[in-house]
Amino acid sequence: LHPLVGGTIKSHGELSVEEAQDPFLVSIHIIADPGESQPLQEAIDKVLAWIHPDLQLFRVSERRAPRRRRKSPKVAQPALAVVLFLQEEYGEEPILQLHRTLQRPPWRHHHTERVPRRLLPYLPCSQDFFTLAPGTPLWAIRPVHYGKEIVRFTIYCRHDNYADILKFYELILRRSPSQKKTDFCIFPIFSNLDVDIQFSLKRLPCDQTPVPTDSSVLEFRVKDIGELVPLLPNPCSPISEGRWQTEDLDGNKILLQVPGVSVCLGLALPETL
Repeated sequence: LHPLVGGTIKSHGELSVEEAQDPFLVSIHIIADPGESQPLQEAIDKVLAWIHPDLQLFRVSERRAPRRRRKSPKVAQPALAVVLFLQEEYGEEPILQLHRTLQRPPWRHHHTERVPRRLLPYLPCSQDFFTLAPGTPLWAIRPVHYGKEIVRFTIYCRHDNYADILKFYELILRRSPSQKKTDFCIFPIFSNLDVDIQFSLKRLPCDQTPVPTDSSVLEFRVKDIGELVPLLPNPCSPISEGRWQTEDLDGNKILLQVPGVSVCLGLALPETL
């Protein structure tokens, strides 16, 4: 068994034990320009190692040719984020040390979230967001006061689409959120004694529009692809043996992987990313 496998989560619906214990049910592919994949992969692995050395939740592959990019506005809100919650019980220094890592290339500061003065956090870094390259997810670190350390994938949703996108990901994940509010929900993905892996949706205010991360794509392991495809709101087509591509209602591309089919990570990804 993989070192991470062995924890359990409360299952929903008809989840099998194997599905409920899969730490890689959700992962992220990042598509880099030629020659840039290795430093990006190493930077991600180094950061995730603070949570668990076996968390291979990201795969970086390369395009055949460099991509021309339109300049996106500085205020654009990427639709995908990765938030790492680190234990406070070990003191502030590990959190501040990781924060310093995210301030060095290839990482770059993206923005700092504004909070009301009366709610200012005691650690200034806990409102900062970082990114690796254009079109890739936001990254943030947050202290956790109690419980386990957490890796959380978050999709920021258009205000009007939030309810429908919630139903969409309930269908993909075959489970319900463990926490649910009018503007935020959390799906449990995996849990053991050391770490929780979560997937969440965050509803943006009416005046904010999330921008799909065009160099990153979420991948979900699914079981009954034949039953799932007719239920999806957008076209879903095979791109390789064992892998299908579709998108949610905000235009975020996602990959669906059928377990048990040998897939070479990164090689079959569409050049449109």
